[in-house]
Amino acid sequence: MSGIKYLLAVVLIVSAAGASAEEHGRIRRPPPTPIEAERIASETAMNDSLLQKGDIVATDRGFFVFRGLGPDGYSNDFAPIPNPLPQGKK
Repeated sequence: MSGIKYLLAVVLIVSAAGASAEEHGRIRRPPPTPIEAERIASETAMNDSLLQKGDIVATDRGFFVFRGLGPDGYSNDFAPIPNPLPQGKK
């Protein structure tokens, strides 16, 4: 799933949670700022359980290649890579 789809999912979840909170009289959190939403989408992408070695993840901090589980056997291990997209085209 692309970073944009994750960002859209986060925005939809936050919107739905806010509507539910209003209906039930609960304290409502403010929606995340665009920077926070990008960070949340990046964290979600980098913690995806379907990642396979060699997968490239686009984040708010650049591109990373997934190398597998980290030395602790729990966290994911990534290495930064240069932008794999052609620079002349958008």
